[in-house]
Amino acid sequence: MKIETTRFGELEVGERDIYTFPEGIPGFEQDKRFTLVGLKGLDGFACLQCVDRGELGFIIVDPFEFFPDYEFSLPDTDAEQLGVEDPGDLSVWTIVTTRDRLESATVNLVAPVVLNVRTRIGKQVILVDTNLGTRHALFRTTKGV
Repeated sequence: MKIETTRFGELEVGERDIYTFPEGIPGFEQDKRFTLVGLKGLDGFACLQCVDRGELGFIIVDPFEFFPDYEFSLPDTDAEQLGVEDPGDLSVWTIVTTRDRLESATVNLVAPVVLNVRTRIGKQVILVDTNLGTRHALFRTTKGV
């Protein structure tokens, strides 16, 4: 199928490229179908693009590339909703927030987007009992260099 997006223009998306978010994403509960769009020249970055609303997309990153010590336990209820049989089927991303420049971007490590690449089900998981934050600087800045 072809979808028209604000960021990327027209995209060809196959059924196997679509992830269903049964509960939507918090704040966007009505939007259930998304696809991943790679961002050229930005390793570890992608766009979680809504299939049904071309103007809705979230810039996401692989948190393990930027925060090697990042880890969390997926709650059993979320694992069940995602249909997890093998943890190797999961792909984990975090949503990026930018104010004005990419250099000042932050990520929400408390609410990772977890995709089951086998079942094609996705969910933004809200972690509890964690010392993680919602605004971790994506890039370290050095002053005086």
